[in-house]
This record gives sequence, C-alpha cells and structure tokens, in this order.
Amino acid sequence: MSPSYQTSLVSPSIMAELQEVLAYLTQQPMWWGLLILACSAMLEYVFPPFPGDTLILAGAVLVPRAGWSIGAVCGAITVGTLIGTSIDWRAGVWLADHREGDTWLHQWIQRDAVSERLDTLIAQFQKHGAIYVALNRFVPAFRALFFIAAGLARLSLPKVLIFASLSAALWNGAILAAGYMVGYNLEALTALVDQYSTVVWIGLGLVVAVFVVRKIVAWKHSS
Repeated sequence: MSPSYQTSLVSPSIMAELQEVLAYLTQQPMWWGLLILACSAMLEYVFPPFPGDTLILAGAVLVPRAGWSIGAVCGAITVGTLIGTSIDWRAGVWLADHREGDTWLHQWIQRDAVSERLDTLIAQFQKHGAIYVALNRFVPAFRALFFIAAGLARLSLPKVLIFASLSAALWNGAILAAGYMVGYNLEALTALVDQYSTVVWIGLGLVVAVFVVRKIVAWKHSS
C-alpha cells in the first residue's frame, strides 16, 4: 500500500466502530445491509452531520468482503440519495412559497455562513442548475444546500433527479475504483477520501479568496 494512504483524519475510535459495523453487516442478509446503506445515503442529505459517506465507504469494502453485488450497492446508495435530494428539493420549494417563517429551517438558512452560500447558489442555479446538481456529490459538507437551492430556484424535480442520479453514479464509481486501488482496505480508502476532501476545501478556499480580492479591487477602482 502506498504510504500516502496511511494517514486518515478519522479517529481510531470511529475507525474501530466502523470495523464493528462492517463485522455486523458481513453477517447480515444483503437486503438488510443494502437498506442500511440506502437510509445512510438519504440521512446524509436530510441531516448533514450524519456521516453518510463514511458508511458508503464501508459499503464499498463489503463488495469483496461479503460478496455483495456492486450493482446492488450502487443502486441502494443511489435510491437513498434520490430520496434525500427529493426531500431537500421539496424543502426549497416550500421555503420559496413561504419566505416568512420562524421554523428551524428558516433559522438555519438565515445564518450568515449558510445564507451567503445559499444566495450565491440560487443565482447560479438559475443559470447553470443542471451542472451544479451533477457536481453535488463531489463537494463535501454542503450537498444538501444544492437541492434546497434547486427548489428555491424552482428547477423541475425530474431534471434534478436525472442529474442527481448522474452525480451519484459518478461518485459511487469513483469510490469503488478507489477501493479497488487500495485493495478495499477501509482505513486506506477513508484516508484517500480524506485527502480528496482536503484538496477540495483548499480549492474552494482559493476560489473564495480570488472572488474577494476581485471584489476589493473592483471596489477600489470604483471609489
């Protein structure tokens, strides 16, 4: 195994729990494990702190360990993803129809860190919504915002689901390919995804920095 895969941001305690989950699922009927994977993929979109990707990595490891079908694993994750994204989209449509409110969801999107990203996403969705939906799986942490924004921007649900399916298929394929690269070792696979997430965050930070600098320069020239 390549040394670059050895260090993971996941704590030893969480890794130990994942190994226990793997041991449990390995002994269960495949239908039950697939249901758990589907629910995990859905919860990641409905309750973003839920570590859906981590359990998806476990699902990739179960392909060789428990002899599960690759198609069944990808299908279960995709179904769960589409259910979760549909819920987010519906929440966005509801928010668009009820701009005034004091629910926890209204309070959440009114937070500075969330509202700024959401306003930007809505404006971009009105121009390039399909592209953003197709890229959602490759952006960590804020995936649910993509579909709330899609609802707020009033993208049609069939269009959202088509491109969400494409995104899920590409991401699942990438995870399975990465699993094959590291011999379906859970710790190595988790480390690889951690490294990918770090690179994405750095890239997003650079994009934001460039945007801010351009705004400052434009403001100085106009003043």
